[in-house]
Amino acid sequence: MEGRTEQRIAEEPQWFALKASRKEKKAIDVLETAGVRTFCPMVQNDMTVHGKKTIVERPLIPNTLFAFAPFRQLNAIRNTHTFITYAYKKMEGKYKILQVPTREMERFIESSTKMKNDITYFHPEEVELHKGDRVRIVGGLFDGYEGTLLKAKGRAKRMFLINFEMLGALGTHIEPQYVRIIK
Repeated sequence: MEGRTEQRIAEEPQWFALKASRKEKKAIDVLETAGVRTFCPMVQNDMTVHGKKTIVERPLIPNTLFAFAPFRQLNAIRNTHTFITYAYKKMEGKYKILQVPTREMERFIESSTKMKNDITYFHPEEVELHKGDRVRIVGGLFDGYEGTLLKAKGRAKRMFLINFEMLGALGTHIEPQYVRIIK
């Protein structure tokens, strides 16, 4: 009976975190050509190239993308495109392939897509927080998430580290009215 369960899991589409060292766009092309749904959250950054300011789009999580496909199909793709590998997470002393529950992945997609287009900055005077403070987000895009104030970069920004159960962490800017310190 256990073999049937493993076979069913290998055939059912699931979200997997994949690594593609500096080749995220190439990996997305390969996967989408094979009919696999992919997601690679992107952010825009100002950069100076040859003395000129320009906006460059880069992955939010460097070298990482997500694919929704059966395990068996991803293995077949990985066998022919070796620059694509699985992301692993240490669980119970062993490294396991990082699978992301569908509900959590859909929430991550929604959050990171909104974040890309709707980032709000605030001044340090607007809220009394310090690096290392544990906070809970109440309302807004990240309602219910808990995280840690990672850093205050510059004077006009506050960066929070939002912990996603399976995905790891996501740094983002949060409007101060949504932030509550956890005592």
